[in-house]
Amino acid sequence: MNADIYSADLAFQSITQLGERLRAGEITSRGLTELYLNRIARHDPKLNSYLAVLTEQALLAAQASDARRHSGTARGPLDGIPVALKDNIDLAGVATTAGIEARRKHIASSDATVTARLKAAGAVILGKLNMHEGAHGATTANEAYGYCINPHRAGFTPGGSSGGSGAALAAGLCAGALGTDTLGSIRIPASFCGIAGFKPTQGLVSTQGVVPLAWTLDHVGPMARTVADLALMLEALAGPDSADAFSRVGPQPQHHVFQTPASLRGVRIGRLRDLNGFAADAVPPDIQSAYEKALTTLAGLGAHIIDVTLQGYQHNAIRPKAMLVIEADLAVFYAKALEESPLGFTQIFRDGVAFGQQQSAPKLAAAFEAIRAVRPVANILFAEVDALVTPTTPCPAFSFKEAMPKTLTAFTAFANYVGAPAVSVPMGLTADNLPMGLQIIARPWADATALSIAAAYERATAHTLRPAAVASVP
Repeated sequence: MNADIYSADLAFQSITQLGERLRAGEITSRGLTELYLNRIARHDPKLNSYLAVLTEQALLAAQASDARRHSGTARGPLDGIPVALKDNIDLAGVATTAGIEARRKHIASSDATVTARLKAAGAVILGKLNMHEGAHGATTANEAYGYCINPHRAGFTPGGSSGGSGAALAAGLCAGALGTDTLGSIRIPASFCGIAGFKPTQGLVSTQGVVPLAWTLDHVGPMARTVADLALMLEALAGPDSADAFSRVGPQPQHHVFQTPASLRGVRIGRLRDLNGFAADAVPPDIQSAYEKALTTLAGLGAHIIDVTLQGYQHNAIRPKAMLVIEADLAVFYAKALEESPLGFTQIFRDGVAFGQQQSAPKLAAAFEAIRAVRPVANILFAEVDALVTPTTPCPAFSFKEAMPKTLTAFTAFANYVGAPAVSVPMGLTADNLPMGLQIIARPWADATALSIAAAYERATAHTLRPAAVASVP
């Protein structure tokens, strides 16, 4: 490889930028893939973001991409771009562990729909990424495969459950990644790691071939460096899937018509006046200040800021109901595995499943009804505004020595309950140099609205949050 071209800086460029350089012949997919593989070998022993690195497969896919480009048959903007998958997403011939010891040898017989769509787009799959055990948590403190470390601070969580995806992207160990999101598991690591992450409208992206956490709340979505990259990946991932019971036909995203708006004039944005009250906890002053500054930026772009309260919605009242649904689903999905290999799961995971097994049918029905009751609240909200803007998380990343706040999903879970699209983009750094995220939630099927607002904010602020420890070292 040419060291001048294949530098550490190249590893942090966006998919859009890398695609332009591939098309111009400045770089090759093989060279780019080798750069990421070398960086994984050098940096990931300290981060533990990858559970499996597929060196041979990735290099062969990169060579095939270069051959297509040479013959004029490149498949599109993702052709030759190195990406990685959260390890609850099937890749044929490779173990899908879902971060669970008992699934260490669970080899996928076929690709998940999203994997197949990335392959069809020509993306190069570098490997499988670390995650919280069974996606049942938000710290990626994985007891079986090792804790995943936030590249911004040693000993700190990258968030979860898609923590490996967030850490690998933040450290420049892939150009894009897939995560899954049940109550915030794409957006939390995006916020903690200083990258962009998108949970699409429920039904827009298939969950077929993805190990479930909660069937009615799960989503799959892209994680990347920029909003434009999210749009590129989303176009490849989106579309109806007859194998997915939750798949729906709706407006399909098209990256070639996606653009950063010059103005947000006429766009109505909802503001939460009382962050502490909404989160039912004290939100740090750094996040409160950054949030107000972000709203000022959006207003400066022409948006009309409207105070909203989400009357009738209380996160702390609904969260236990959502956890009941999640743990009841876990009890069904893992019943056989737990019987055959109980020691292949941590005690915390087994306790969660036991809780789900012990609940009565009426209690479970009431939990589903409590979640459904959030939809009318969302209907009222989105009659008044085009998008709700909040901090992504009520705190920055924290040490593994600290307990996970029960309010961690206070701002993210709402979008899962109503199946609405939600994107997190960097909102700057705290005084202690930890990333913060800004979340934009739009009504269901208004994915383009959420992405457009996020892109306008991203362009106006240009937050670039590269971790110093890995940013300058190839």
